[in-house]
Amino acid sequence: MNSIFGNIDDLYLFCQIIRDGSLLSASKSLGLPASTVSRRISAMEKRLNVRLLEKRGRELVATESGKRAYEQLISNMEQLESGFEQILADSNEVFGNLKVTMPNNFYHGFVGNVISRFLEDYPKVKLEIILSQEQQIPATDRDLLMTFDLTGLESFIARPLFTAKHGFFASEGYLKKYGEIKTVNALKQADWIAVDKVWNINLYREQNLEHTIAIRPKLVVNDITAVITAVEQGIGVSSLPFRHTFGNEKLKEILPEYTRADRTAYLVYRERQHQPRALTLLVDALLKATNEINYEQTPTEKV
Repeated sequence: MNSIFGNIDDLYLFCQIIRDGSLLSASKSLGLPASTVSRRISAMEKRLNVRLLEKRGRELVATESGKRAYEQLISNMEQLESGFEQILADSNEVFGNLKVTMPNNFYHGFVGNVISRFLEDYPKVKLEIILSQEQQIPATDRDLLMTFDLTGLESFIARPLFTAKHGFFASEGYLKKYGEIKTVNALKQADWIAVDKVWNINLYREQNLEHTIAIRPKLVVNDITAVITAVEQGIGVSSLPFRHTFGNEKLKEILPEYTRADRTAYLVYRERQHQPRALTLLVDALLKATNEINYEQTPTEKV
């Protein structure tokens, strides 16, 4: 359809530039010469008599008008993409761009292997992986978040991925230097290493809440592997998932009669009537992988 906007492809090109972050990235994603993309966007801006993109350094970024236009257009563009994906689904075609945000240890723990198999099975899917402990609310219908924290995500779909059981651990070196930890108060007063800023910790005995302690971490590092290394080095104590500590002779469980509240990881994404098939298949692959970990690879009931 030609109009003052040109055709729908011009609007799609504009949205793709914003979504990919640069004109060059968008041209590569779409398989078009950068000069062609630039020319068509310039022509559309001239017809509309409004500046949608502006130069900032070497990149093109959205103007305020461009940001408002993108927010209005992107949902409809994604619906069009999904519509075409549904048409191609009959021929088993799976394609599209997905963005997945997760903590670093998720990727190295099991997700990396899932992603490798997924891209091998669906070579036309393009994935952007962001390794971050920070909460990133899914901005589009093609975004997937893996998180333990559902704060502010009440309007999104949140599917349980796995549940991690935690105990309390220190190194032999730390305990020799500062003494054995045999009471809840001693645990509270210890040098703590935390993976996040949740500093009020509930202590359960046989699933009954008995104590809540407020800790003041000596070290906060947003990666569970780095936390384990710090505990091994004798920097302090920490609450660690049993699956990551099994068989680690450098760690000693303290106050084994207590556990921390189980922590559940979730897959979070936006609700929509026609979910991209690529996202559906990726979610299914991740859920299947965690089921295999939970039931086939756990060495003890505490994993």
